[in-house]
Amino acid sequence: MSTNTGLAEQREEAARVLREILERMGMEAEVSAFDDGERVILDAHGPESGIIIGKKGATLDALQYLVNRIVFKKPGTGPSVVVDAEGYRGRREDSLSDLAKKLAEKAVRSGRPVAAEPMSPHDRRIVHNALADDESVRTESEGEGPARRVVVFPTNGKRSGAPALD
Repeated sequence: MSTNTGLAEQREEAARVLREILERMGMEAEVSAFDDGERVILDAHGPESGIIIGKKGATLDALQYLVNRIVFKKPGTGPSVVVDAEGYRGRREDSLSDLAKKLAEKAVRSGRPVAAEPMSPHDRRIVHNALADDESVRTESEGEGPARRVVVFPTNGKRSGAPALD
């Protein structure tokens, strides 16, 4: 079986699994499936997209975890599946990048570290990456578990290593 055929089969299986989960949740949604050659991307859209997204994408993250575990029984045995709804993940990334820039401006202006609210590992990574090339600040993650957050430190133009990614 070729890689493209395998990816197409995995894409269809992932879409079927997501449709079934949403149906069992009583959610009305259409699921579009495509791949970018490396990942399977599922987009749910319909009148209940807000519920499917959940607070800060928490329901999307849970659905994504379930679909990945069901389709790929062993982690790392296939492409990752990304579950999205109405383009939420792209909007969230833009919002977090904007937040990162505001935190950096505040840290530089005040000369003091500025902490963001607690975030998921994925969201923290977006903030770290958004500021990776900004020599006026460095970032670190602090805290434990669900209280883990990004802290932006002013560097006065001096970079002390790459930002901590987690």
